[in-house]
Amino acid sequence: MHIAWGIVLVLAIFVVISVLVKNRVKTAEDYWIMGRKAKWWMFTGTLTASYVSLSTFIGGVGTAWNWGPMPFLLFYTSSFTFGWIIAITLIGLRMRKLGVASISEYYKVRFGSNSKILFGGIGLALAGILYFYLLVQVQGGGLILSTIFDISLPTAVIIMVVVVALTLGLAGMWSVVMTDTFAMAIFIFIAIFILPATANSIGGFSEGIRAISESGGWSATGGSGLDMMYYVGFALAWMAIIGGSPHLINRSLIVDSPKSILKGSYVSYILTVVLSIVVFLSASMLKAVIAPDSMHPDNVSAFASVNVWPWYIGVLIIGGAMAAAFTTANTQALSISQGIVDLIRYSIKPNMTDQSKKNYTVVISVIVLIVVGILAFRQMWLLIIAGSLAGIIASLGFFPTLVLSLYWERLTLKAVNIMMWLSVPLGAFMIVTNHFWGWFSPFPTVYSFPIGFGGLILLSLLTKQRPEEKEGYQLLKAKGFKSEPIKAERSDYILLIGGLVIVAFVFFLLLYLLGIL
Repeated sequence: MHIAWGIVLVLAIFVVISVLVKNRVKTAEDYWIMGRKAKWWMFTGTLTASYVSLSTFIGGVGTAWNWGPMPFLLFYTSSFTFGWIIAITLIGLRMRKLGVASISEYYKVRFGSNSKILFGGIGLALAGILYFYLLVQVQGGGLILSTIFDISLPTAVIIMVVVVALTLGLAGMWSVVMTDTFAMAIFIFIAIFILPATANSIGGFSEGIRAISESGGWSATGGSGLDMMYYVGFALAWMAIIGGSPHLINRSLIVDSPKSILKGSYVSYILTVVLSIVVFLSASMLKAVIAPDSMHPDNVSAFASVNVWPWYIGVLIIGGAMAAAFTTANTQALSISQGIVDLIRYSIKPNMTDQSKKNYTVVISVIVLIVVGILAFRQMWLLIIAGSLAGIIASLGFFPTLVLSLYWERLTLKAVNIMMWLSVPLGAFMIVTNHFWGWFSPFPTVYSFPIGFGGLILLSLLTKQRPEEKEGYQLLKAKGFKSEPIKAERSDYILLIGGLVIVAFVFFLLLYLLGIL
């Protein structure tokens, strides 16, 4: 009952927040990127909520329980965070300095073109990358509602879609960021309370450490049974997804200054790493009271919330999972619809008014959510391979194109168009042949990364660069890479030192738990 009321409260707060910030949205730029008015703490909130998805509190908890803490900790704090740093600082920060309002607008400036082929390719890549994650958030949120309230999955999915569509339609990115910041508060409470609560529930830290040690959970691959090269390939897939993630890059465009990106990123990094450590360590300790292989890993979080953890941890975990599903779904729907609107306004309706841009984005966001919601009525086999497919698409076209367009002058529009359009069918071919016949072993991203970057470089050298492409790169270099003095304030030093103290505390706590200190 506590968990049910916790979910209702979370969803109600999301709606209330969206209603309260609705009047701040006057223009399409307000709807898309908050009119660039986000402060560093807002950026911290939305970045943290982007990092912590439904997989953290449902799939992550179950996987850490099944494999042990180290595989998932290494995964989350390496490929995830490294990709995040690429998306925010190496890519997003440059676009923010350039002054563009979307990824498609960046491509337009960089290559000096309104090509339908270019924007169609961008839209195709966006759909291929984001479809799976939006589907997982909508379906995952629906499964939680279905389980807690004992209703059918289609009914639960409809509730999820309606709430997300309502809040997104009310205030766009303002809704996304402010609900993300509320979700971050839930995550902070989880980070503070879950480890001691788990230890108290299982008979002490020593029992939890014993359970992890007996199952071999401290090794790099733990109980996953994965070959290390497969593990590396899977990590590369996620680095490409996160590093070129449109909804993460779009967040870099909302801030009031480049300093807010750096400051907010630092604080968010501290929060998410600490949260990942304590959640996955706590989840692994559950083996002391939940027998290994006694249930499907995806059921561990809900089972522990009801039968192991105190009620307030259960409320925080399931409420946090719902918040993570919600806050990830709304921004992904917004990113997809924004890409479609860019295709329309640049290639079909060049004279689109500001109000029309906003209205189109709202309508397309709702349509996207409805389509994904219908597909989420049933759990499909496609979900098994779609995550890998998204990573391969990203590493073949979207990710290398973003990186090279920013840091290599010779990149040509023809090369970009070819690789962007080729990424979806080639990615599908690689994942299907790997799944059925073992081609591209041990994992397709080991091949898709060099194919993506190598293909762009080779095609660019074989094609002629247009004058507009050279001019676009010079403009990017002049504005996007312009050095700006950053004045450090007292609060900046407090945050810097405070973050280091928190990291040091968690590090020595882990050493103590492991018996090293």
